[in-house]
Amino acid sequence: MRRQDIRLLAMARQGDSASRLEAGRRYLAGVDGFPRHIKTGISYLTDPSVVDLPAAARIIAEGLALEDIVLQQQQGALGRAALSGSSAARVKLAAWLLVRYGRVEEGTRWLESAGDSQAARDALAVLRDAPALDRLPKVLRILGASGDLDGLAVAVIATRDALAQGDSEQVAAGLQTALALTTNLSAELVTLVADAIKLAERKSRPLGAIDPDVIEQTLDRSISQGDRDASYTLGRALCGIPCGTLSPSALTASPNLRKGVALLLRAADAGCDDAWLHLYRLHGDHRLSVANPQMARFCLEKAALAGQPEAQRRLGALMLRASDCLADTEQAIQWLHRAANANDVHARTLLSSLVLPLEGCDDDASWAAGLVEREDPWLALRLRLSRHFGLTKLEALCVDPAQGLRPWGLVVGMNPFTTQTRLSAARAIPATSPTATEVAKQAASFFGRESPLQVTFEGDMRRRSLRQLRLFERHGLKEAMFFANATSTTLESLRLGPKWAFRAKEALQMALAA
Repeated sequence: MRRQDIRLLAMARQGDSASRLEAGRRYLAGVDGFPRHIKTGISYLTDPSVVDLPAAARIIAEGLALEDIVLQQQQGALGRAALSGSSAARVKLAAWLLVRYGRVEEGTRWLESAGDSQAARDALAVLRDAPALDRLPKVLRILGASGDLDGLAVAVIATRDALAQGDSEQVAAGLQTALALTTNLSAELVTLVADAIKLAERKSRPLGAIDPDVIEQTLDRSISQGDRDASYTLGRALCGIPCGTLSPSALTASPNLRKGVALLLRAADAGCDDAWLHLYRLHGDHRLSVANPQMARFCLEKAALAGQPEAQRRLGALMLRASDCLADTEQAIQWLHRAANANDVHARTLLSSLVLPLEGCDDDASWAAGLVEREDPWLALRLRLSRHFGLTKLEALCVDPAQGLRPWGLVVGMNPFTTQTRLSAARAIPATSPTATEVAKQAASFFGRESPLQVTFEGDMRRRSLRQLRLFERHGLKEAMFFANATSTTLESLRLGPKWAFRAKEALQMALAA
């Protein structure tokens, strides 16, 4: 570096404003013995001693291309330079307002005020006469030819900034402009298109007039780079499934069911749980070429295991409809219980269909059980269990709460006091409320102690029944408040899936169709 350059830098460091402006100018331009180093030049020109000077703003606005101004976050300096009368700054500011914010009127005013700039006059002519879709690409080509900016770089930066702000409308406009300025899909453009699709789906906004072939091409590129979300998006589009408000025709030129299913499977395997449900529907539709009942069931189970409430409800409903033993019924109820805990209304309805109804209100039943508890705490707990789980009198008096407790409810084991199979068979009953779950836990804890006093006091089935009858007579209580009245046929329909499915036909159809 020459001696006079060293002296200039020394004076700039000592606080001389003119030296700082000159050093900044030389670094930005890379002239007069100074290497081009934009950050160093900006640091001189944004020093507190000179940052408010119009000259500093003009040096930045006139010395840098628009894309560099934005990358260095010097839009404020660009605006100050435009206000101070710089034609170059006004042209660049107009371009940024047009591309990033779509402010056509404001951009037009800045171009009109740019004086004798030929590029500004040519850009104005395009804004007035060109079709709306062609305006921005043509304006950027004109301004790019003048050396004020790199049109493609500006469009990409504007799109990236709009994405960061969640401005879906300007994201679409920026992408249209960028794609119109190049035939080469760079890695950055591919990423921007994929991110724009995610934003459009999330915000339920259109993607703009981007060629579906280009979108499919960019998504294919993203997929080859391991983008799970791109696999999920293109897979749905190829299978004819809308992506939010984006129609399949907006994302791909033509459907391709087999490729779409393969991409959905790829996305599901990579952790996109929603894809399993789509695969279940596609494989379960006998009208499609990819129909496969076994694969449909596999995908439904994967979706349920991943925590999808809809899949848990569907799987539970299908298993319950086909169950012919207690183990199958328990597993089906477990899935429905998980869905119900996720506020699935249809799952709750199906669970309620397995609980026999009782008369009276819960408050009256709670008060009555309190009366009984003073004389027989074991019977009081059996009554509370019966009230919340819809047990028959035989079930209530013989159930073992400790052995029958399940995370989802209660299993009433086989009744050892009767020889009638249709009456004594085990039955799985779900808890349809948090209170029912809590009562079941309390009963299991209480009866699990197996104290000698309990065995002596409760006795066999006949003794329990006699004590219950006497207490009910003494306090004037009605059995219908605590014990369900059900025939052997009704009980059998709650134990066998096909019979239950006939009994709860309407609720089952709604649960599978929703």
